[in-house]
Amino acid sequence: MADHVVQCGACRVDVQAVREGDGFAARCPACARTAPRDEAIRVARSSLIDVVMRDLDENLREIVRASPIVGYQPAQRYDWVLKGVGG
Repeated sequence: MADHVVQCGACRVDVQAVREGDGFAARCPACARTAPRDEAIRVARSSLIDVVMRDLDENLREIVRASPIVGYQPAQRYDWVLKGVGG
């Protein structure tokens, strides 16, 4: 995921990495939505998987949904997305 840019799901602008406590957070420079860095990456990854799954056979979708290794967590709306993915 290092080559991908996380964006705010609402504003579609690149997030800023800001120091928060002992770690880092992702913050949207437009709307100020903020989340722990790891959470933003996890949600953005799920949004990518959601886009890819649209083209999969239902049996493969079930495998992805059931796999804890993939880490897919479906949502009605993704607060964080990857730049250039979906729309």
